Amino acid sequence: MVKKSNGKWRMCVDFTDLNNACPKDSSPLPNIDALVDSASGCTLLSFLYAYSRYNQIKMHSQDEDKTTFMEETSNYCYKVMPFGLKNTDATYQRLIDKILVSMMGRKVQAYMDGMVVTSVEEVRHQEDLAELFVIINKYQLKLNPEKCVFGVKAGKFLGFLLIERGTETNPDKCEAIQNMRSPNNVKEV
Repeated sequence: MVKKSNGKWRMCVDFTDLNNACPKDSSPLPNIDALVDSASGCTLLSFLYAYSRYNQIKMHSQDEDKTTFMEETSNYCYKVMPFGLKNTDATYQRLIDKILVSMMGRKVQAYMDGMVVTSVEEVRHQEDLAELFVIINKYQLKLNPEKCVFGVKAGKFLGFLLIERGTETNPDKCEAIQNMRSPNNVKEV
């Protein structure tokens, strides 16, 4: 068990041998710059985050035994995609692209577990959210309520600050550089 930054625990299993035996899924992830550009300049935004993203994808029953791991007194296997498998990111992004195809690029931008609902007109935002929730409910996708933010004028998405006028530099991302001290010798440079 490994403690996450939010204080919760994550089960980690070494899937090195399994990952070496699996072919690489070459499905590309979306272009972050294109997603951010598409999401900027909207009057209202809602930021939604999936709960434990790929843990929501069920393993094929014939593949469950391939994720077997041992504990002191027992053997266990995963019934959902676990952390540490080689192709989880590509598989999850493909799932999101498939289930959100009717809204993607127009009303919703999605990258992995993060989604932003973008509405040019405030009056349409509630309808856009309702449409997304119908899809999420249909596919039983669970959201993380601790991370979701609804109906805001600005917010952070993929390291950028989205505002009505476009994008701005995310101050959190600049803080480390602004607070960095100047190098004192050649080695520090």
